[in-house]
Amino acid sequence: MPEKHLDAAKLIDLSMHADELILSSNMEDLRKFFDLHNDTEYQFENLIDKAHYYYLLGNCASTLFSYRNQEWFSDDLSKSVIFYRKALHALQQEKYLTDEQQYLLSCVETNLGNCLSSQGRSFCCIPVWDQAIERKNNPVAITAKARNELFIAQSLYDQGHSAYHYFKAYNLINLGLENIDRLYPEQREAFAQDGELMNFKSWFEDNFTKKEFDYFESHEDEFETREQQDYLDWCSKNVLFLNDLNDVCKSQIVYQDIMTMPSVMQKLNSSLSMHEELMYHGNFDELKNDFCYARYLVFSARNIPNDETHFFNQTYPHVNDMSYTISNLKAHHYKSAFRTLYSLFDKIAYLLNRFFDLNDIGKDHKISFDSIFRKLENRKEWEPHEKLKSSNNYFIHALFYILKDIRDVKDSTSVTKWLDPDAKAFSEMRNAMEHRSLKIADDFGYSLLHFDAERLQSELEQLESSALSYEEEIRKLNLKIKTEKNCAMRSEMEAEMLDLESKLKDANEQIYEKKKLSTHSLLIPESEFKSRLMTLMKLARNSIMYLSMAIHLEEKGKPKNDALIMSKKVPLR
Repeated sequence: MPEKHLDAAKLIDLSMHADELILSSNMEDLRKFFDLHNDTEYQFENLIDKAHYYYLLGNCASTLFSYRNQEWFSDDLSKSVIFYRKALHALQQEKYLTDEQQYLLSCVETNLGNCLSSQGRSFCCIPVWDQAIERKNNPVAITAKARNELFIAQSLYDQGHSAYHYFKAYNLINLGLENIDRLYPEQREAFAQDGELMNFKSWFEDNFTKKEFDYFESHEDEFETREQQDYLDWCSKNVLFLNDLNDVCKSQIVYQDIMTMPSVMQKLNSSLSMHEELMYHGNFDELKNDFCYARYLVFSARNIPNDETHFFNQTYPHVNDMSYTISNLKAHHYKSAFRTLYSLFDKIAYLLNRFFDLNDIGKDHKISFDSIFRKLENRKEWEPHEKLKSSNNYFIHALFYILKDIRDVKDSTSVTKWLDPDAKAFSEMRNAMEHRSLKIADDFGYSLLHFDAERLQSELEQLESSALSYEEEIRKLNLKIKTEKNCAMRSEMEAEMLDLESKLKDANEQIYEKKKLSTHSLLIPESEFKSRLMTLMKLARNSIMYLSMAIHLEEKGKPKNDALIMSKKVPLR
């Protein structure tokens, strides 16, 4: 791949040219422009220029690869998300941003939110838009979030919750109107008098008053203990309730994991027990229970000091392996939470597989979160199951794109790396935890371990250099031995050869030992592990909610005129 230097002046020219191609809808020239620059490796003067470059490529990709013009599982639909995440990562590395750079960041966040929304990820996009709105009151993000609130309201089975999302959409539309002068002329069309948003605004004003929603903010719960309140406050603040209201409201009314599997239509079958009739609902409840357990483990672990001991593992003397590893209850709570959360994705896949009847039950052992989106018979080449390939169920699409966030999909562009480029991959952490060794290190101790890394790397490079030198000397000496006719000289060279071979063997053994022992455990600092764990928890939370909404959307499309089909009310404890 060719490498070029791209300075600020050239970048401005590129950006203006890209904007012209996008506005003119010249797809052929835009494609040539995108392919040319996507295949070129550039060097930048600073991180801001790098972010600006990835932002313009993201805009090109989102225009070229429109969700309406591509199959929902097209690899091209991930490209814009990757570019926006690259731009976001570059900007986040800068400590101080000017007002203009803050605006660029809000534009990146807005467009990233738009891309996530187009993938059906109606909850994943909200925090990204919220950042853009909080940062610069970005009117494009305000408009997009208003539309998303309408989409969520129309997708829920709980009409009480739908009304609150309508209320939030109404407030956003009014905020958008206050900032309409900051929109480009073509963007103002969203607020046309006969358009969707303004028609909704009139409908809302005819059917609701803002006062009706006061109780959402004023509602107060009663708590059994201070710890319970602290826990529920923490869940709300971090948007961890299985409750669609938690994404747009932080008051105590959201302090419940209310989203569940909706009622489903079932054919009458006298051979089924009550337990079997409620199998899917019981399974969904189990998913929620596992999630809540993992969530509580993380909450419980966060304030445990790294050096606090517990009787659970005080039955033997611990080895001090100088890795500054945390091996107390805190670390094991974190690891147990990670395992539980990671396993939820395969369990979601199993429920999807059974509910949508995707594969024969004899193939249950092959079902996993990645295999659910491809034919089990064709493992070499990725291709969605026929029933999913033609699906217009947005929430199944959302689950597929979450899969790409946590695992690399075969024959597909890697998205997971750019979810958090500086952190270890989820799959690498899980593999080390389950099959090898994963150690969570104290942050300060971890920094001390890497303090001497430069010297150790120099030692390794010296060993590798010596090995190469020995190999070259052996090669040359071998040629001399073959042509040497003097027996005494040949014996002397053969002795020298044995000495060189011994040195080469010793160097290679040291290199191998270094490689073997340095890769035996995955050592990860506590702050990084916690960050990845919180991200995984939010993706698991959203996935459970997308699963509920996917099933509800599917049920809405079923015919209801068959007398032998009924909707069964789900009993609660």
